[in-house]
Amino acid sequence: MSEEIFTSCSYGGPVFVHVKDGKMIRIRPIVYDEKDASSWTLDVNGRKFSPPRKACLSSYVLTERIRAYAEDRVKYPLKRVDFDPKGDRHPETRGKSGYERISWDEALHIVAGEMKRIRASYGPAAIMSRCSSHHMWGNLGYRTSAWARFFNLIGFTDIFDNPDSWEGWHWGATHAYGFYWKLGMPEPYDLLEDALKNTDLIVYWGNDPDTTRGDYGGQESYSGC
Repeated sequence: MSEEIFTSCSYGGPVFVHVKDGKMIRIRPIVYDEKDASSWTLDVNGRKFSPPRKACLSSYVLTERIRAYAEDRVKYPLKRVDFDPKGDRHPETRGKSGYERISWDEALHIVAGEMKRIRASYGPAAIMSRCSSHHMWGNLGYRTSAWARFFNLIGFTDIFDNPDSWEGWHWGATHAYGFYWKLGMPEPYDLLEDALKNTDLIVYWGNDPDTTRGDYGGQESYSGC
């Protein structure tokens, strides 16, 4: 099979993904050329300024190929060899006994059975669940999706997130310069152009958009980088 090149524009940044025989063999930043749309240009005191014509990446996106094919990646449901959900669970051997692969159906039955057991024994408040502040885990795991529908049907204890993400720019932008996200979320570089046109000074705190991917770059800490 010949080599194919795919594109990905996730939070890690825009990349080319080279695939051969169904496997990723290389990941590299997208290269812009004359076929791509031109960048914006600001004219300030007779000088013209434009953003660099390059893709800035978070470092973790370049490790995706290694992570996908890592030998210690958990790809299937596993169960402790001496764990019996309907009998002796051997808690004293946690971290000592090995694991065996089980089917997805068996894993689902174990989880469902435990949720029923805990709910019947201690009430719905004994079941706790939370979702990410963001939607990277897909629609089923986000707070405005089937996750909320499911747990609200059975009853559970929720965990309220602290304002750890978009709350700052949401409220800051709303009150500082009139930007409201319900009008549509523009591309960050378009926001930068608008801000530069109407700002004397911009301070980047813990961010270097000229060399690294600014959006969610903090994910590097828990992505093995």
